[in-house]
Amino acid sequence: MGEAAAKEQKGSADAPPVRISGQMTLQPPLSRRGRGPGLVLVLDHYAQKKVNLDRLDPPPTVKWAEEGFCVVEVSLPGKLEEDGEEFPLKRALEVLRECKDCEKDKGVALVSYLWRIPFYVEEQACLSKEVKAIVSYGGKKFSSINTAAETVPPQLLHFAGPPPQPQNPQRRTSVVPQPDYASLSSRNGPTEGTVKTFRYLDAKNETNWSLSADDDYHPASAGLAHTRSLKFIKDALDGPHFDLEALWDEHCKYEFGERDVEKTMATMVAEPYVNHIPTMTGGIGQESLTAFYTNHFVFSNPDDTALELVSRTVGVDRVIDEFVFKFTHDKEMPWLLPGVPPTNKQLAIPFTSVICFRGDRLCHEHISWDSGTAFNQLGILPEYVPFPYEIDGKKAAEKKRFEIKLPTVGVEGANKLVDEGSEKSNALIERGVVWREVDDV
Repeated sequence: MGEAAAKEQKGSADAPPVRISGQMTLQPPLSRRGRGPGLVLVLDHYAQKKVNLDRLDPPPTVKWAEEGFCVVEVSLPGKLEEDGEEFPLKRALEVLRECKDCEKDKGVALVSYLWRIPFYVEEQACLSKEVKAIVSYGGKKFSSINTAAETVPPQLLHFAGPPPQPQNPQRRTSVVPQPDYASLSSRNGPTEGTVKTFRYLDAKNETNWSLSADDDYHPASAGLAHTRSLKFIKDALDGPHFDLEALWDEHCKYEFGERDVEKTMATMVAEPYVNHIPTMTGGIGQESLTAFYTNHFVFSNPDDTALELVSRTVGVDRVIDEFVFKFTHDKEMPWLLPGVPPTNKQLAIPFTSVICFRGDRLCHEHISWDSGTAFNQLGILPEYVPFPYEIDGKKAAEKKRFEIKLPTVGVEGANKLVDEGSEKSNALIERGVVWREVDDV
């Protein structure tokens, strides 16, 4: 991990929210850096914004603050006696300007979780010269007919549900082609900025599908939309940027090198989770994950454990690694091989890890590997297994059963990941179906 990156990550993430009025709250950045660009969140007063204990996705204000933004949440409609207007954008921007943790030099972004957008919200967002990007979860483009609005900021629109007239009803994808925005633009209004759209077919239209506390919350769509929104806003505001590689290396250093659970957990958000997909081991939330790391992971890895990195892809909020996990199986490893006693075998297993970050803290890990190659290398996987179906249209004879040879590989799978020319391709295909008929005993 680079020294500069390490020094930068020593800030505080304990900044409490500040109530400005009954409809407005300031949440300073919850990143370790402790400062960041400004963000105005617009929500309906009746939207479900409380923490849902069954879901780890936090309320939007906390989530964006953990991403490193200085956030002002505005609930609509505002109260005239407190905020001066129904949509107190000017006051929200003033609050951001006065916040010492807000980086003010590159403007702010506005994120609307309204699925019905009042005209006065559109007008103020388009008229403000400080708003440099607009994200709308309501599937409606912001526009203005006010000649004072010289240019409407770039916009990212999230549409929920199927389009009114799908071109191909059988095609299911999270992305649909953009409509012709030339026909949708205000003909006599200001110059339109870039408009980008995505559609989420499985999310329910005219609902708060992106809010984790709502009954209509759709986690897969909400996750995709958030990542796309994050990329859009970071490009518009030129930040906040974090060295995700350095952050991941730091986490791995504490996890595998120093084997320090407390330091490992300190690199993560308030409520993280880890899922080892083949064995469904890990933990959800701070308490559960700390217990898992302490009792089943950090101290359960053999002393000669090594990770050979093969490739790394770095995105706006995640790091995806291909690597070979190497070790001598000289102790029980409940997270990887639950219920398997030590064999003293040497293993090399191809892994893929998807590591998601929220700001400068790790949010969750999805880790995958092929258990078949692990069992094969341990010598505990049968060469043949029962096959209780017909083969070539025939059933097994009475008191007989079919068995097939499993299509699994051993260490050669890891070899080919590291060096594509080291092993032959398609050997299992060329082998074809290998079966036998044996006594059913």
